[in-house]
Parts: sequence; C-alpha cells; structure tokens
Amino acid sequence: MMKHKHAALYMSAAFLAAMALTAAAVPESGKKIDVACIQSPDHRTLDCTYRAGSPEAILGVSAYAGDTYLPVRENVTYPWPDAVTAILFVVDTSDPGRQNVIEKNQAHIEALFGKIAAHHRIGLASFDKVLRVEAPLGSTPTQVLEAARTLRAIGMTTELYRSVMTAVELLDKTQADRKAIFLFSDGLAEDKAYFHQDVVAAARKAGVIITSFGYQRSIAQSVALQTLRRLSEETGGLFVDTGSDYSLPAGILDAPYDRIESGGRLSVDISLVIVPEANEKIAVNLNFSLESGEDRVNFTVTNPEAAAPVAEPPVIQPTAPPVATPVREPPPIRVITTPAPAKPVDTWIWVGIPIALVIVLLITIASFFLLLRRQEKKPEAPAAFSDFKPYAYLILQDETKKRYPITRTSWRIGRSRDNELTLVDNSVSRRHAEIHRDKGDVFTIIDLDSLNGVYVNNNKIHRHRLHEGDIIEIGDISLRFTLLPVEYSVEESTVMQNTKVPVTH
Repeated sequence: MMKHKHAALYMSAAFLAAMALTAAAVPESGKKIDVACIQSPDHRTLDCTYRAGSPEAILGVSAYAGDTYLPVRENVTYPWPDAVTAILFVVDTSDPGRQNVIEKNQAHIEALFGKIAAHHRIGLASFDKVLRVEAPLGSTPTQVLEAARTLRAIGMTTELYRSVMTAVELLDKTQADRKAIFLFSDGLAEDKAYFHQDVVAAARKAGVIITSFGYQRSIAQSVALQTLRRLSEETGGLFVDTGSDYSLPAGILDAPYDRIESGGRLSVDISLVIVPEANEKIAVNLNFSLESGEDRVNFTVTNPEAAAPVAEPPVIQPTAPPVATPVREPPPIRVITTPAPAKPVDTWIWVGIPIALVIVLLITIASFFLLLRRQEKKPEAPAAFSDFKPYAYLILQDETKKRYPITRTSWRIGRSRDNELTLVDNSVSRRHAEIHRDKGDVFTIIDLDSLNGVYVNNNKIHRHRLHEGDIIEIGDISLRFTLLPVEYSVEESTVMQNTKVPVTH
C-alpha cells in the first residue's frame, strides 16, 4: 500500500464506502493535485476522483505503468450530475465592539450568494465561546440571509479552534461530494485546549476545505490573520484579506467556489498489465497536465493474474551408513575429602565499625553547634518599603488601574516569568520590550523584536524616549507611563498667595 504524503482528500461518502470495501490502491497527492482511487472488483479498472489544490486549470490526464500507456476513460469534470457541495458560513461574533464588522460580514455573505448554484447545500453558524447553528445545512439562501441579518457581536471569549472543529464535525456527518467552511474572523484565538494542528488534522480527515476571510482588528494585531491564512493553505482553501477598509478584493466574487469545485473523476483501463507475466504489485502513474507543468501521482495496484513462483524440490544428498562406536566402560570414581580451610579473622568488622561510629558522632556534634549559632544570629530587619522609592510607574489602562513600579535601570516586559513585568497574554512575546533609565529621569523604551511590535501613542516604535503620560501598547495591553507617585493625585495643589517682593541690591 502506498503511504499518505499530504493534504486533504475530496470524495463523496458513497465513494469512501466503496473504497473501504474494494480498495487495492489508496489516496495519494502530488504537489498540486489531490487524488483518491480504488481498483474495481475485477481488478481491471482504476476509478479515481481528483481535485486541484491551486487555482490552475487541469489541461489533461494520462496514465502509465512503466512504459505501458494506459487508456483514460470517462473523464468527467465536477460538478457531475447529482453532485452535492456542502458549504457552512461561520461568522465570529466574539467582540461586542465590532458590530460594524458583523454588518460587513452580512453584506459579503449576501454578495457570495450571487454565485450559489442548485447543487450547493448551505448553512450559517456563529461563534464566540461556542459554535451556534443559525441556519442548518440545506437551508435556502433566503433563510440563511434572514439569519445573517440577526447576527450581533455579543460574545467575549474567542474559542476559534474549538468552534471550527465543531463546524468540521457537522460537515463530516453531511452526505456531500465536496465540503467547505467559509470562515469570517479576525484570526484571534483564546483557546487553551485546542490548537491549529488539531483543526487541520480534523479537516483533512473529514475532507473539509477552509476558505477564510480576514478582518483585521487593528494594524498592530493584523499579524493574527496569519492564523486564517495557514488554516486555508493547509486544507486546500483560499485566504481573502479584506484590508483595513473591510472590502472584498476585486475579482473574488467572479468565481468564489472554484477552489472547492475543481477536478472531477475518471477511470483508467489497467487490463493491459493484469497478465500472468507481470508482478503481483504494479506501479501506476497518473500524470496531470497543468498550466505550470505536470504533476505526477503514484499508485500501486494488485495483479491477481500473476503466476505463483514454482518451488524447486529439495536436493537430497546420499549419506553413508552409520559406523558403530565401541562402548567403553567408564573409569572408576574416586571420592577425595579434604578438611575445609580455616576462615581468616574478619578484622574489618572489629576496626571498621568503631571508626564509622566515631565519624557519625563527630558529624552530629558539628551539626548541633551550627544549629546553635544560627539560632543566636538574629535576622536582619528588611528594609522598610517606605525607604524605597521607584524610579517611575506603568499604570494598566483598564478598570483596575493597577500600578507597576519601575525599580531597576534595565526593566524588561514580556510573557516570560523571568521579566520584571510579566504580562500573561497571548499577544505579548516572551521578551517583548525593555525600559532603560539613563541619567536623571530619562527613560527609553526599546522593542526586543517582538511579534506584534511596540506602539507609543498609536505609533509603532523601535526605540523611543518616554514622556509623562505616554500610552504604551504591548500586544493587546495598554499602559500609561508616569513619574508621579500614587499619592500625587490626592495631594492638595499649591495656592498662589500675596507675598512680599524680595529686596534686591
């Protein structure tokens, strides 16, 4: 049997059942083509379905077994009669502050419906912490649009991976020839138990293609769209970046479903190589002609006509008759007894044990005196907090207004526990930024090549001198820089009074 190379397989449930019963060849993939084949019950035909994993057109297909050309018959492109494509539209509603994005999602779904065909079975779901089915698969476009218009951004936690896996499970239970998820999201995920590789593995196993539409939360957080891009690329789908204005790129509505509906099915006549002279296992190559060149997929088929090897009879060598061996009487046995040697005196018992006891006694006495000295030594009183004055402060910009004192001239910020300020958030890098205190009250913040960058007053920086009241963005977390102590805000302001003019000379 040939081994899986990569990518998802796209075939109908009936085709999968037939392959499970009669398959003599298994699914394979080339660089740009995904193929699944089974050998017919009479072993003389190889029936295959195939799909292009890129937008290139498939110009032709040929088949060979070594140097023998194999005819390709019944090459039918998708969708064939009675074909079914299941598409589930999935919308991220986790951020209550982004209702404007939900309205863009609704408009884009309505625009995509302009290319819905009769063989499409569509549905709608939304998610934040869990996935909710708003319109089940098989709903009419009107029903899906009515459900989409009721969507509201009301959630808080974004469990992206768990929700997409639930959507994959729904499609896995659906009878369809092609299955796809159209995902509308900003790419941010707060899952703790589910991960990217879990979603890709589940989608490939179920034959689900993920086409994603990215709506960036902000410029600083646009890197999260890479999550959607990888999900699409690794499941054979398309990634669409809507940009900062949340608009669909030109041409995307011309053929939005081509990526999931390319390819078709074919039959290869392999009867020319199913002969007694051939081997029991035969390699068959399918060559797909694309605009950029050829892509080859290899299969191994079984040849039931192969002649069984004839076993040669064993060669029997003549043997001489056995020679009689004279029987000899055993010699008489003599028993010799000797006295046991005297054991030497175990002197180490009489010398070693007393020495060990003396060593243990000395260690016990030394430990006792050390304990007495520690008890007599009084611990130094810790320095009073009132005697210690931080250089500056960072104030968390949320309802808690938590203050973080800057207590060192070199002060690191990041997700790792060994930073001076640890921010436990997935948007923060392990070593994100560092604040340096120079002479006087000169503070400089430096970006330590973090993934999401450092922003000061909405400007991305690499190195920046801080001033009173500057707003620093570390990932999703905002902090205000200040030199003022906590009691500053409650002190009374100085009042101007009439004073005497100083005498000058």
